[in-house]
Amino acid sequence: MSTDSPDDVAAGRRAVRDTYRSLRLGLVALVVLLGAAVTLEAVAQGCWQTSVSAYYWTGAHDAVVGALVAVGVVLLVYRDVSDLTNTALDLAGALALVVALTPTSQEPTCGGAVVASWAARAAAGDPAVADVLPGVRTGVGALLVAGALATVVRLAVRRRVALTAVERAARLGAGLVLAGLGALFLLDAARFATTAHDLAAVGLFLATAAVVLLRAFAARAVSARWGTAYTAVAVALLVALATVVVLRSTVPAWRHAVLVTEAALVALFGVFWVLQTVELWGTDVRGRGAAGRTTAAAREGRRPS
Repeated sequence: MSTDSPDDVAAGRRAVRDTYRSLRLGLVALVVLLGAAVTLEAVAQGCWQTSVSAYYWTGAHDAVVGALVAVGVVLLVYRDVSDLTNTALDLAGALALVVALTPTSQEPTCGGAVVASWAARAAAGDPAVADVLPGVRTGVGALLVAGALATVVRLAVRRRVALTAVERAARLGAGLVLAGLGALFLLDAARFATTAHDLAAVGLFLATAAVVLLRAFAARAVSARWGTAYTAVAVALLVALATVVVLRSTVPAWRHAVLVTEAALVALFGVFWVLQTVELWGTDVRGRGAAGRTTAAAREGRRPS
């Protein structure tokens, strides 16, 4: 039988709620940090790189890598009531760490000339590729060790729940993606160093897009207002991607398609996260007596009453 006083219980609930709110606000701050670092570096250089990843090789290096690592950790530790959303968040978080720890191909400042891909430069024996390999080996190797430990702990303490066929398939798909990247690293670290960044970046944006689309779908059954808001973000995300694809195919000389795509996706995911933070701001931590109501509400995708 618990001996906690009502004041202790209330203080504990406030601490959990404030931690949850800080976690959500922290991701917003990290997105702002990333955008500010890229913008300040562009202003200092007087031009823009062709992608956000290209700022790895500029004065924004530390901020870009640090922000991506922190974003990856937040996405991994954040939990949603939907198993599908959690799978997408886990995949996005893990891939964000890979993106941070594996550089994209270095290019002249602001993309002054077309350069060969990392893979082509590696095949030609470019020393720049050899220079980044030790860092990739150490960073990703450490990531694999930490990831394996975290996975074992999560499996040991997680609550056992029945999964639908779709949820099992999503988990299997995410696991195969990460296992494939891990196998590539263990079998051929040099090839991993020259290819993993682009592969992980594509997967990261697809996973974050899935988070937005899943929330838009779920919210429509709960609240017309929030359903409309999330759907608008999801539609804007798809329209942005389609627009960039069309412009890239019709204007071949446009070299900033990747930068615009990344900026649009990051900004729209930031908008989505802010909207969800506002929606969930009043979510409270219930005591044991309300556990049944909390669980039922979570399954229905709404806040407990």
